[in-house]
Amino acid sequence: MTRSSHSSESGDDLHRGQPIESAGAPPQAADAAVIMVHGRGATAQSFLSLIDEFLHHGVMYLAPQAAQSTWYPRSGYEPIEANEPWFSSALARVKTALETATTAGIPSERVVLLGFSQGAGLVSEYAARNPRRYGGLIALSGSLLGPETSHTYDGTIDGTPVFVGCGRNDPYVPAERIHETASVFEQLDGDVTVELYEELGHAITDDEIQVVNTFVEQFD
Repeated sequence: MTRSSHSSESGDDLHRGQPIESAGAPPQAADAAVIMVHGRGATAQSFLSLIDEFLHHGVMYLAPQAAQSTWYPRSGYEPIEANEPWFSSALARVKTALETATTAGIPSERVVLLGFSQGAGLVSEYAARNPRRYGGLIALSGSLLGPETSHTYDGTIDGTPVFVGCGRNDPYVPAERIHETASVFEQLDGDVTVELYEELGHAITDDEIQVVNTFVEQFD
């Protein structure tokens, strides 16, 4: 496992200078990538530990680390402005991870965006605000952010496969926000699958790990 980072924290870019952990294929050997964005209170390294379940030859795994293990301090369903400047800084780290993949010669259509909890909100917002064909978008126990999905998202993700999974009674993520998120990505031309699991709580299921594996093995 290796890491890269930018110099020092500056201004409102609160997450700048935090490492981007990496595992799997080195840049010179990678022809696909998975960007893995952890949840509140977790770490990039702990999220990367999941890759044993979906490690594939030729795939680079990139996991940005949040400052103090938190991408934004308030509920994701408060107005976006209430989570600034953390939110914009967090989106910038997702962009940097994606640029790390593209610099290695990996096109966006061979990059999967994967997030859990806060990370799921971030990868969802990043893809919706930066629409293009991705290798996939996987949001686990998280959704688009803000008090309601009233932000105007324009463009197309051009058939990108999208999976949104969550517990039906998740204590942090209302089921209706999962459905709203799915609707937004359908409107953006995504190939969307939604799964609401009974008695899950706020966690990742074995079924969701298999979904990730399916998304990644398309690059074999």
